[in-house]
Amino acid sequence: MGIRLDWEIESERERLQSVGEDPEAAKRRRRALRRIILFTVLLVIIGASIVGLVMLRLQQVDEIFRQNLLDTVENEVAAVRIGDRSGFTNIQRSDSESWLQSQQQLYDDYQALKQQPNLVLSGRVLDTQIDGPRGRVLVEEIINGAQYARVWFYWRFDDGWRHVPPDYTFWGDERMLENDQLAIRYWSVDEPFAQELAASLPAWLNAGCQALNCAQIPQLVVNILPDESVQPGWLPDEPWHMRIASPFLQPVRMDAIWQPENRLAVAGLLAEQLTTTVSNGLEPIYPADAYYLRQVIASWLTKRFSGVEINTYSIDTLTARYGDDVVGRLLAQMTPEANVAVMAQAAGVPSIADLEIDWRDFLTWRLTLEQELIAARDDTHFLALYDLNDIAVRDAAFSRFEEAARGTRLLVSDVTRGVDEVGNPALFARTIVLGTDGSTREEQVVFRLVDGTWKRAS
Repeated sequence: MGIRLDWEIESERERLQSVGEDPEAAKRRRRALRRIILFTVLLVIIGASIVGLVMLRLQQVDEIFRQNLLDTVENEVAAVRIGDRSGFTNIQRSDSESWLQSQQQLYDDYQALKQQPNLVLSGRVLDTQIDGPRGRVLVEEIINGAQYARVWFYWRFDDGWRHVPPDYTFWGDERMLENDQLAIRYWSVDEPFAQELAASLPAWLNAGCQALNCAQIPQLVVNILPDESVQPGWLPDEPWHMRIASPFLQPVRMDAIWQPENRLAVAGLLAEQLTTTVSNGLEPIYPADAYYLRQVIASWLTKRFSGVEINTYSIDTLTARYGDDVVGRLLAQMTPEANVAVMAQAAGVPSIADLEIDWRDFLTWRLTLEQELIAARDDTHFLALYDLNDIAVRDAAFSRFEEAARGTRLLVSDVTRGVDEVGNPALFARTIVLGTDGSTREEQVVFRLVDGTWKRAS
């Protein structure tokens, strides 16, 4: 290999550069590439503009449909307001004659309500949802100053929107509120109701478990269903899975969506479930005292949850005197055939005569039980309620079993603690006797402590 001089190397570089791309060709290529990019950007802009215009048009059409629906609702409510039956009827449409008749009844009901100065048919729509030809609205009305709402359904026909029967498949999207204690499944119409349940039920569970000394309990599952046939209750074989009908199936007062009767029903179900769980499924045997005590504990919890007054004087005063946790101990110590002495055991006192509680509801139950046993001709259990060691009491019991008037009711209005003529602890119950003819009278019934329990001594 010879030695290459600098001028030879430079000459070779010039030759290599001369065989590369022509500068003019490179310039033309770059101009072509820019034109392709600009054309592509222009196509994208045009396409986006077309899509935007289509979307805008669709929004305009949707808004037109929505406004037409609102106008239809306004016309329907206005027809009711001014008493235009024909105008109201023309907006109703269905193949169901019974539904059309029910709408005529609704019209008549409104006309009757209008005679009172407490109805405002504002026609204001609180919520609107449209899905293709289907429409759903929440319509406001004011009754006695309170805001109510109704869910109405519509269908878009060739001649416009028409009021149609309920379509429960169009109840919104499915949703869930969930934590470790509670899962609520519902559709969007029931969002306000689900929020109320979510705010109340965990507090109920905590209060119930604190009183009953619960161990770990399963997660409570609540299904809110747009189904008029559903009553509050548990699913078969799923004791912690509750079903509740949507309150929006009927006119709903918006500041009290959870209606009192429904609230009471749910409180009762939950109280029963907690009582059953804590007592390990205890099934008291009728007519033992345990049969009543288990019921009154569930009623006491129901009252705590719902705020509805229930006559549970014995448990109210038991917890007030000995603490809420006495109820859990009572359930734990109760047997299927336990008598009332188990209350003393739970409270930690020697005898039921030492219990500082109100016996009115318990003694009312005992007297009601007598009537039931007489009607059932069950003399064995009937006589077990009496102090048969006292001959006079025994004779009175036999006579009462044979001659007692059927259908009378006895209510204990007051109970005084004391002792009988020989110094035995006793309860003196002032009792109201309600006759089948509507008559009332008062009498005193004495209960004496015998063998650790209260027995009738008069």
